[in-house]
Amino acid sequence: MNKNSILAFIFVIAISCSKNNNEVNQTVIYPSFGSEIDVDIVGLTFDAMEPFISPDGNYLFFNNINDGINTKLYYATKINDSTFNFVGELIGTNQITAPHLDAVADMDSESNFYWTSTRNYPTELNNLFRGTFTSGTVMNIERVRGDFNMNIPGWLVMDHGISLDGAFLYFNNARFDSQNCQGPCETNIGVAQKVNATTFNTLPNSTSILQNINDANFIYYAPCISSDNLELYYTRYLKGTITPNTIFEICVAVRNNPQDNFSIPKVLFSESIANLIEAPTLTVEKEIIYYHKKTANSHKIVMRNRL
Repeated sequence: MNKNSILAFIFVIAISCSKNNNEVNQTVIYPSFGSEIDVDIVGLTFDAMEPFISPDGNYLFFNNINDGINTKLYYATKINDSTFNFVGELIGTNQITAPHLDAVADMDSESNFYWTSTRNYPTELNNLFRGTFTSGTVMNIERVRGDFNMNIPGWLVMDHGISLDGAFLYFNNARFDSQNCQGPCETNIGVAQKVNATTFNTLPNSTSILQNINDANFIYYAPCISSDNLELYYTRYLKGTITPNTIFEICVAVRNNPQDNFSIPKVLFSESIANLIEAPTLTVEKEIIYYHKKTANSHKIVMRNRL
């Protein structure tokens, strides 16, 4: 094989993940990350789950154990990439009367803060909220409306990821039925576009954008979109009864242009439920990924540097 033939062959095998049968293929380059590093939240004495790093990198938001009974949002301030100083509850977001859940922090570059809450559920089925974050307080709290809400009892917006510019919401609808399912019975990730401060509507091509990600054989949650809208991170596991052998995977799907469909996903990290890993969040520069991990007695936040 001559030099030109070899180069042509290499090019061909590098091509994958066509957007559809009528479109040109795209070259897919997946990110990779180094070894796991423990994150120290100085002064924290309980579980830390579902982290979110603020766009400026100065705040680490998280919730305590996600039991749906007394789940609250908290925050810590940055000392360095792997060390934060625990401050306390995120004022304005947390309900007072148990049972309740306020969790899954998210924020865009304009300090529009989003989170999932069981406020007045199921009387009010829209369970995604927004407000304005300022120095440890979320004000001007409102429900987020739009056709991405299923408005069916049992269905919740379990997780979400807001784009850095606040224009797109990656929502995770999940159906719960404690009589017949352990955890969510089924899930689906979609993408909606901002109409106004409190409304997002599903993109007409949401299904095709995520056609390589959504698979009825898996449970999906915790979507996180990178600052350039080219990398979508999330957690998944095979649908069915959760056993000690169930594997939880943090995955990424990529694209070359914000208008493209996402590629077939790559599994970045995986663990059994004994060392459960979930809920990735990425710094704006895409240089660090944070997520939480189960330990013998608690849940902690860990990080990895991009290679």
